[in-house]
Parts: sequence; structure tokens; C-alpha cells
Amino acid sequence: MIKVDRRSSVAQATPTEVFQALSDANRIESLLPRMRKVEIVSRDTDSARLVTHMSMGGIFGTIRCEGDLHWVEPHEIIFKVKKPMPLEMRWHLTPSINGTDLKATLQLDLIPLLGPMAKFIPRESVIDMIGKELESALKEMSLRLGHSVLHERAVSA
Repeated sequence: MIKVDRRSSVAQATPTEVFQALSDANRIESLLPRMRKVEIVSRDTDSARLVTHMSMGGIFGTIRCEGDLHWVEPHEIIFKVKKPMPLEMRWHLTPSINGTDLKATLQLDLIPLLGPMAKFIPRESVIDMIGKELESALKEMSLRLGHSVLHERAVSA
């Protein structure tokens, strides 16, 4: 099992504003660099069934993952996949003095997908790849929200 955490702050944005941006399925595609497509299969008040298509690169191409999305507004969003490999993506939001602190955690197990070949995949390379993906998503979220929140507040003033 591989687990990677990254943290960031989104200045001048409330947890509710960050939560709304993260829970918008159309924005997730452009937020995560490897995300190619998101399909909403079903949706309830605090959960949804999603199909995502993630580019894994190289010989793996694009992998289809079907999973469950759960949220506790405006504090946490969790996406869990069982096949083709166990994966959990968790976004945890907490208010801070100047905005919102955001923690992104991705946990996955390559063995169900790759079998014995998983031993030949350098763990540190996977951690670096996931870390860069999370850092990119956190940076993009901060840039988007910082700009849109300030713009929306200026327009309504």
C-alpha cells in the first residue's frame, strides 16, 4: 500500500467555497492532470457513484475506475475505488485564519492491478508521481479559487 499526503492553504476562500469547487465533477477533470474523463452514474445528497478514466502513461494507457464518492459538506470529500486497484482519494478541509487549509491524501495498492510485477515498480517513483499530481491539484485549486473568490467578491461589492 502506498500513501501520499500533501497540504496547502487556499487564501481568502472559505471551506464551503473550496468544497463547492472540489465537488464539481466538471472541474475535477481539469484539476487533476491525469484525469481524462468523469462520468456520474448516480447521485444522492451526500454520495455519488462515479466512473473515472485516468491516464497512467506508458503501457498502461488510460484506466477506467468505478468508485464511490462520499462527502461531509464542507469538511471532507472521499473517493474510493476497489477495481482495477484499491484506491482512496481524500480531501480534508479546515478553516484557517486567512482562508482554508486543504489536505489531499491518495492511497493505492498496485498489486491487484499488476500482480507480481508490482514488485518491479520503484515505490519512490510512484510516490514522486503521486506527490506531483497532488501538488499540481492543490496549486491549481488555490489559483482558481483565489482568483474567482476575489473576483466574485469584487463584483458583489
